Amino acid sequence: MARQPQLRRPFLRTGLTAAAVAGLLSVLLAAPSGATTSEPTPVAVPGTRPAPAAPALPRRAVSVSVTPANGAIVGIAYPITAKFNVPVAAAHRADAERHMHVYVNGRFASGGAWYWKDAKTAVFRTQNFWPGRARIQVRLTLAGIELARSSSYSFVGGSATTRNHLVRTSRVLIAKVSATTHRMMVYVDGVAVRNFGVSLGKAGFETRSGIKAVMDKYLTRNMTSQELGLTNETYDLWAPYSTRITPSGEFVHGAPWAAGRIGKWNGSHGCTNLLTNDAKWFYYATIPGDLVVTTGTGRSMEYWNGTGAPYNMPWSLWLAHSALKGAF
Repeated sequence: MARQPQLRRPFLRTGLTAAAVAGLLSVLLAAPSGATTSEPTPVAVPGTRPAPAAPALPRRAVSVSVTPANGAIVGIAYPITAKFNVPVAAAHRADAERHMHVYVNGRFASGGAWYWKDAKTAVFRTQNFWPGRARIQVRLTLAGIELARSSSYSFVGGSATTRNHLVRTSRVLIAKVSATTHRMMVYVDGVAVRNFGVSLGKAGFETRSGIKAVMDKYLTRNMTSQELGLTNETYDLWAPYSTRITPSGEFVHGAPWAAGRIGKWNGSHGCTNLLTNDAKWFYYATIPGDLVVTTGTGRSMEYWNGTGAPYNMPWSLWLAHSALKGAF
């Protein structure tokens, strides 16, 4: 029988080299099933997205009062005080100072600074006293400025905290009181106009030495030992023409019961005693903020004790309690 010819399988010619085929296979094996693009899938990196903004807190309006009163005429030793109705946070006091500018005769008071007496009270003074017959303007622009923050509210200046506040100074009146000469010399614009005998505080009740200022006045005022808390001696007297110079109890007043020692020796319980007619002149001639400087008693004035007390503080210490240190 004749042998049947063997059938050969046809050879597939692809035109691809072995290396190309291997490369193609590696790509196909690496590609994910159903992939339609060669672009890499982006991967999120933790920490690269910005945190969402905190929701704004509801606002509460803050008010501020200023003394001396708007339009007041005062002496040269009356600093400006701004009193807030809520505590101003330490972190916000610099912003508060930047929005409370003081001008003297239209010029920025670059030689002054705000001192934070407490969280609600800021006091402004220059290194020296105000000039006489000057125009003192406090320009407040606190409306909308954040002054404090709690977990529930943002405390910002109310609309009325942006305003102008004007104070004027009068002539320069300075009363210089000496515990050693027992005299009060009164100067107006540098000219001596009165020379009064005085009697100051006796041992144990020394009058304070330092800077004070006229505060409030009484045509007559009842002076008692009970008011000073004394138990070892008693007195109950009505003092004519009493002019307060410290809230702690010092007055310049008439003392008719002490006429024999006035101008000679010290025997009061801390007040500056004058003859009645001299006390009357002082009562009517002075205004709040007029300067009284006492020397020679051996007892110092406190920084907190009255209108003129802030001027006893050294300037370096004053600046240490200012957020901006006087630089606006």
